[in-house]
Amino acid sequence: MREKLTCGLGLYLMADRAILPTEAITESRLRVDIEPVAVFDYRNRSEFIAALEKAIAIGNPAAPNPASAELEPDADGFPAFKKPAGLKYSGLSTWDELERKSILATVRYYPSGFLLEIFGRAKNGKWSEEAALELRLTLESGLNGVVEAILEHLKTRKDLPGLMLDFNQSRTA
Repeated sequence: MREKLTCGLGLYLMADRAILPTEAITESRLRVDIEPVAVFDYRNRSEFIAALEKAIAIGNPAAPNPASAELEPDADGFPAFKKPAGLKYSGLSTWDELERKSILATVRYYPSGFLLEIFGRAKNGKWSEEAALELRLTLESGLNGVVEAILEHLKTRKDLPGLMLDFNQSRTA
């Protein structure tokens, strides 16, 4: 029997911040980003953990199917929001820009633990459907383990301009 998902989260990691929208599930089972959206410095572990805890506490609320006026076909012909909730917090004007200037990570929380996926980069510069990291963590690892795995993985990434993860140096402009 398949384990039931407790909460699913999608996280957009930019060079200087993370964007964590609430992930709602529509009547047609489409996952959509809605408010509230957390924006935080993911290099601050306690802030990162607190944002994940809050998002998990909110969970995946039910949402009505979006009106067709709110949708447009994406590059693959699938319906996509014209103005997804997370985009306005990125400072960018299009979803394509967000994909090119962020790394997508998903955290799936189950009763037995976490599934973390961080996606690679496709040839066109957007997110790949291939996971660059897929990791199962026990419940005992907790969100501290999830955050640690994300930060360790980001140290290996060379595809995000401006990414700075040297925690030992002070950040200067």
